[in-house]
Amino acid sequence: MTNLATPSPEELSERRRTLKQQRRRRNLQHFWRVLAISGLALGAIWLIRNPFWLLLRGRDQVILEGNEMLADDAVHDLLAIEYPQRIFDIEPDHLIEQLQQQAPIADAQVDRQLFPPRVEIILQERIPVAVTIPSRPDPGAVDEPTPISQPGLLDSEGYWLAQSFAAGLNQDFDLPTLKVRGFHARYQLQWPLLYEAMQASPVAIQEIDLRSPNNLIVQTAIGTIHLGVYDARRLPEQLAILPQLRQLTEDPEAPRIDYIDLANPQVPAVKLSEPPESATATP
Repeated sequence: MTNLATPSPEELSERRRTLKQQRRRRNLQHFWRVLAISGLALGAIWLIRNPFWLLLRGRDQVILEGNEMLADDAVHDLLAIEYPQRIFDIEPDHLIEQLQQQAPIADAQVDRQLFPPRVEIILQERIPVAVTIPSRPDPGAVDEPTPISQPGLLDSEGYWLAQSFAAGLNQDFDLPTLKVRGFHARYQLQWPLLYEAMQASPVAIQEIDLRSPNNLIVQTAIGTIHLGVYDARRLPEQLAILPQLRQLTEDPEAPRIDYIDLANPQVPAVKLSEPPESATATP
């Protein structure tokens, strides 16, 4: 039979002391835990409200990447951020919309960074591939600019930008050499395929004339070419014939050619230049 010894008064007193110490230790740990959590919470609130979280004094904390065509100052002017400003007040979607509406920007990514506080903006520009020449120039037009009345820039997807809005172009950026006459908004859907075909031409294309819907005219390294009504399926065939026609314009003894008609690429036609009246007059 087990003999359970009754603890002595000294043992009971020692146990009570041990329990009190354990309880005191737990209370102290709980106190420090609450104090640490409260401190972190108050510190976080203070940091959020403290001027440290402002975009400080200027544009040096707005980092731009991807802008080869637009100068940094031009992009900052378009963003129109007022300084100082809390980083949490910056709305990425609003900044992206501003850029796309006012500049040749296809897409943008805006990231807010807390440590250190700054805004990073990655831009995807619409690089122009052609300069448009208006068919009815009107520099004093007060209405919304159009490619018919004002010169501009054109990208490979048919996005048009008035040249007056391109004042913020980087000085080191070279404008395209290809010229387009008579561009209109209705040609925007056709332009990507048209431009792709012109880029693939075996003879360099210097100018595209869209002023007549019945006759697409291009200026090339071998002269003026009339292509008739634009047909995306027929155009590559028409352009492929150009190398065979070099001798017509490069032969110094050949008659001067006004233009070559490739409306029917199977039967090219040549329009000779009219001789000057003085040369044909009877002495």
